Amino acid sequence: MDPFTFGIVATGVTGGSLVFISLLERSGVRINGDLLFLVMETAKFGGILYLLKVMSNLFL
Repeated sequence: MDPFTFGIVATGVTGGSLVFISLLERSGVRINGDLLFLVMETAKFGGILYLLKVMSNLFL
């Protein structure tokens, strides 16, 4: 998957999951904010590592 497509997919998945979580919170389900923060930061870190891997293949 090229970096441009990865960015589009990652943005869509992140936005969709945040909308779904906000709908769950409005319906009364209690959301653990600390765990949500941890998951989002881990996903961001994984995305950055993937893009660095792709970019390293371009230059090496």
